[in-house]
Amino acid sequence: MKCVSQSRALLRSGNAAARALAGSNEALATPLCRASSVYSKTVRPALAPRQPTCHAVRCFSQTAAAQAKKNKADKQEKSSKKGAAAPAAPSSNGNGSTSKSNNPKPNPEDPFDLSDLEAAFAKAAEHHIDNLKKLRTGGRFNPDVIGALRVRPDKKDPATFPLHELAAIVPKGGRTISILVHELDHVKPVLSAIQTSPDFNQQPQRVEDNEQELVLKVEAEKADDVAKRVKEICHAWRGQIREHRHKRDVVLKKWRADNTILPDDLKRIEKDMQKLQDKKMAEIDAEEKKALQQLARDR
Repeated sequence: MKCVSQSRALLRSGNAAARALAGSNEALATPLCRASSVYSKTVRPALAPRQPTCHAVRCFSQTAAAQAKKNKADKQEKSSKKGAAAPAAPSSNGNGSTSKSNNPKPNPEDPFDLSDLEAAFAKAAEHHIDNLKKLRTGGRFNPDVIGALRVRPDKKDPATFPLHELAAIVPKGGRTISILVHELDHVKPVLSAIQTSPDFNQQPQRVEDNEQELVLKVEAEKADDVAKRVKEICHAWRGQIREHRHKRDVVLKKWRADNTILPDDLKRIEKDMQKLQDKKMAEIDAEEKKALQQLARDR
């Protein structure tokens, strides 16, 4: 009996301990649940990146380009137009002087640079050599010479035009040239210009079946007359070279008066210019001799 009573007492104490342990666990679980609910309300886990919906996806071809602000766009457009309309900056000739490519000017910062004088000599040579070529290829019978004849289409208007702009000039063989006037009203002005020209001084013949065609027959020039014209062209060429040299001398004297250059510098520049002039004169002599020899062979 004593053992049974002891076992019942132990059982009762064990149940009491179990109930006490369960109560303590429940008491501990309640604040934990409340804490987790509070945490779930305040702190949320990071969400995964949202995937774009179908209507949000847009192809590049359908996407409008971003437009700049109006003021900025206007400024860009004005600056681009200004840059396109701005003239080209003057180029440097390699010696520190800036000048236009086809028309260089004397530069006091580099007084030994003679590119301006060389350019003037080259321009004169181009003009006179072209005139000599025209003489060698037919003289007055050259279509280019006839086409350069000035014509005044309207008596009330002083403006004149080269014949090649008013008519087509076609060599027909020998010393006959056909002039096909573009407009019928210009036929009489063309006739008048040819008649009053000192190079032709004759009446062009009309063509019966074409009122706008004129035939010009020019008598052969004498060899002496052509040689004389060759010498006249070369003489004018030499005069132009001397004129350009004189203009450069005036500039040098001004620089010397302003103490821009020293006396030794002036002598050196004058010596270089003389060498350049002598070289150009030798070229003119060679061109004149060549033209006269060609004339003699042709005759």
